[in-house]
Amino acid sequence: MPETISSSGLAQLWQSALPQLAESVGHAACDSFLRSAQVLEFDGETLLLGVANEFARDWLREKHLPAISSCLSELVEKPVRVEMQVVEHQANQPMPQTVHTAPATPVATGFGSVPLNPKYTFENFVVADCNRFAHAAGQQVSKSPGKSYNPFFIHSKVGLGKTHLLQAIGHAVVEHNPNLQVVYISAESFVNQLIGSIRDNRTAQFRRRYRNVDVWLVDDVQFIAAIKGPASEEEFFHTFNTLYETNKQVVIASDAPPRHLQLMNDRLRSRLEMGIVADLRCPDVETRIAILDKKAQSEGLDLPREILTYIAEKIESNIRVLEGALLKVCAQISLTNEQPTLSAVEELISDYSTAAAPRSVSVRDIAEYVADQMDCPLEDMLGPKRNQEIVWPRQVAIYLCRELTNNSLANIGDFFGGRDHSTILHGYNKVSELLETDEEVLWLINDLKSGLQA
Repeated sequence: MPETISSSGLAQLWQSALPQLAESVGHAACDSFLRSAQVLEFDGETLLLGVANEFARDWLREKHLPAISSCLSELVEKPVRVEMQVVEHQANQPMPQTVHTAPATPVATGFGSVPLNPKYTFENFVVADCNRFAHAAGQQVSKSPGKSYNPFFIHSKVGLGKTHLLQAIGHAVVEHNPNLQVVYISAESFVNQLIGSIRDNRTAQFRRRYRNVDVWLVDDVQFIAAIKGPASEEEFFHTFNTLYETNKQVVIASDAPPRHLQLMNDRLRSRLEMGIVADLRCPDVETRIAILDKKAQSEGLDLPREILTYIAEKIESNIRVLEGALLKVCAQISLTNEQPTLSAVEELISDYSTAAAPRSVSVRDIAEYVADQMDCPLEDMLGPKRNQEIVWPRQVAIYLCRELTNNSLANIGDFFGGRDHSTILHGYNKVSELLETDEEVLWLINDLKSGLQA
């Protein structure tokens, strides 16, 4: 690591560290405190990190300094000592009262939302089979907040794009309806603010703040479920209920579907399931390559296809880790001003996880479940009959087989009575097209997916 690094190199270094920091310190803490921080100096041994205010500095020093130091040491492959300094022009800024689409400094005290990341838009969201349903529903929510798909619940394993989609909805709402008040906040920040309001006798102010917004975007709601004691759940429930009953839009992201959250309040769980529940799944290799290509272009780099393919094949189950690996390669290019060889890339990303999440359902599981739920005998679904009451369940089952398994169209066709590739593709496309226009189909597919993955 050179002892003198340009400001752009320092920024690139920090950007490449953020995905791993999110895994180490938690997504909420990363978004609230670290995403707005900046590397002020780095001499190869000591890194000076500029943060927004004293609260952020003290919180990070007390809770997360070892994790930050460890992450940076791993990134530059040598021990790094981290020091923190409040950046004067960022200090003491009031918390924004509404979401802004331009970059802004999040502040962890007071009442209000964390500003949206300007990179998390629908334009930057790579759409594929693994997320097409959630993306389509999210766009509909942003066009008509409070009128359809309310509440909208997004869930997935870590690092598959929940926060990106959540914030993309916020950006789009602001674009379409600039007068609406949009609040984005993590569940952890909501709880911390609630505790502070109780301590300072400001509970009434806290409730007025959150129960009078137009669009409420809540990230990592599983944090509510993880807290022992009913106060946080009760406050969240009443806030949710007030907004829902006044036709305000609520969008929630979690690492598990509502029925799997360890909530003490059964009323809250049932409320979360009232609207659309959509999942994001692990992207296939072609989608991962597209994500890497778009990310590299946003960093101003044109990487060879073989490098993008290599990274995509090595990192399968987490988009955040995937982008982190790419940013490490980008940081290396920025620091050395040289295009790395494939062998160099192999060494650079060797410490990133490559484990993929196994598929939990088979083609037969899906066919049997759809046949049961749609009252269609399985032998008819797999047989030659072409009447509508058989064809439609068959097309639904084909769509879900393509969405929820790694089977090729040919393999799916073999299972469904030896049907050819074009017939299977037609069935899949038929359901895909209806998802964009027919709300009943959207609900049907959503319910079947939830049942199969429960």
